[in-house]
Amino acid sequence: MNARWLSECVVVALLALSAALLQAQKADPWLTRTNPGAYDAQRGPDAPLKIDMPKKDWMLLPASRSVLFLMASRKGDAVVTVERAPLSLALAPEDVTDVLAQIQADTIKEREPRASEFEARVIDAGERRFVAVQYRRPGALGAERVRQYSVPVGHWLYHVTCAASLAQFASYEAIFAHVAGSFSATE
Repeated sequence: MNARWLSECVVVALLALSAALLQAQKADPWLTRTNPGAYDAQRGPDAPLKIDMPKKDWMLLPASRSVLFLMASRKGDAVVTVERAPLSLALAPEDVTDVLAQIQADTIKEREPRASEFEARVIDAGERRFVAVQYRRPGALGAERVRQYSVPVGHWLYHVTCAASLAQFASYEAIFAHVAGSFSATE
């Protein structure tokens, strides 16, 4: 009886480990939360939203109009903004598709005609779905890499935009993924 019980426990443990590994493989590196203790949750002053901000080496800056949050690295080489725009129709998670990703990329191309190297994707994060568009653009301090996450919430489309100098983007990528993954809002 003990040998059978032990072998059943081993099988259950292996199945659980396989499921955990499969889930880890599915996690998109563009939306992966890491080290929650290194972040403080910030709440929107004018909108029902929450987003994490790194505790160290980042600062919250004044924002206005459609920009709800503006945070920047203390070095001044990376920023994160949160904006929102009204939608005429509410979008459900199943409406977040490659078509929406292409629409978001086309909108950025119209707004920033000198941008290039576009990559758009849909990120499935359980019950939430995001569109993420990454691109390169000229910036005030030289070339920048930008990743814009578009998140429909009811009749609002939120944009979490993360930008850094081209040379520094990789060093901020984990922070950007965590911040975007922490974003939540209600209508």
